[in-house]
Amino acid sequence: MIEQEFAKTVAWLLRLQAILAALCGLGFAMIGGLAWALAALVGGAIGVFLTVLTAIRVGLALGRDPKIMVRAFYRAMALKFVLAVILFVIVVQWFAGYFLPVVTGYAATAVAYWLAMRKMAHLPLSTSETE
Repeated sequence: MIEQEFAKTVAWLLRLQAILAALCGLGFAMIGGLAWALAALVGGAIGVFLTVLTAIRVGLALGRDPKIMVRAFYRAMALKFVLAVILFVIVVQWFAGYFLPVVTGYAATAVAYWLAMRKMAHLPLSTSETE
């Protein structure tokens, strides 16, 4: 049951991140043209990719011993941080003059995390609470 809720939340989060990244790209297209839009979309793609990777790593530990789950979470977040740094270093090389749209596109995907946490805060803790 927890795996299903996790999968639904991750799918919702990824959809929201994609929508926010696309809106960010659209906004930068109107402000600065195609290059700015592409830079914003690349920033959003970094965020979506890191979410997918983190969700897979955390999802593989669901239902296991709590120590294993916590360890998997921290390892996934550490990997996410390291990969984010590496990806941003690479992207800076390609979009040196467009770093603001890249960071804004990534930040748009981070907003989705806050919304997901808010959504999860309103979920019942167990099925017995809804009965």
